[in-house]
Amino acid sequence: MTEAERPWAQLALAVGGLCWIGWSLATIVTGSADGSVRLLVGASGFVLAVGLLGVVLRLPWIYQFPGGEGSGIALLGGLAFAAGQWSRVLLGGAGWFAEGIVALGVLGLASGTVLLAAGVVRARRVPPWLGVALFVGTVLFLGFGNGDGLRAWLAPPLGLAWLALGGYLLRYSEQPSGHLEPSAISR
Repeated sequence: MTEAERPWAQLALAVGGLCWIGWSLATIVTGSADGSVRLLVGASGFVLAVGLLGVVLRLPWIYQFPGGEGSGIALLGGLAFAAGQWSRVLLGGAGWFAEGIVALGVLGLASGTVLLAAGVVRARRVPPWLGVALFVGTVLFLGFGNGDGLRAWLAPPLGLAWLALGGYLLRYSEQPSGHLEPSAISR
């Protein structure tokens, strides 16, 4: 196996989805997103950012469809989201600085994911249901807030969508659209 054949980028995206699911389930079980759960929240944002960076670098076709730049915006949002969550742990609570970083991270992660989802649906380089899942998961996550009560159930769908996208790209990295319609750009 050569260096070019190693699927580290797609695997990081799938692991980021698993981390996302893990912290959201931990929030549901414990009823709180503080302490060690917040460290896992930050880890999920960081691993998603690494996965998005790797997918952009490893799969250059991602920019060949409208909305592909959303992966770069989501990458920056994931890094800010992680930094904000970790700074909340380090600062010992919800300081305005950490809250601002988390808010910018959520804004970047959500807007980039929505752009990426729109591109996935429109270009048909991967199955369109993956784009729909990313969009629906992002919209649901925006209602998560601080995860009190039933709102904690709004986070896992986004993690499942990232896991599905990473898993699909892991399986079909070189020719993801061999059995799908051609890209909207090539028409």
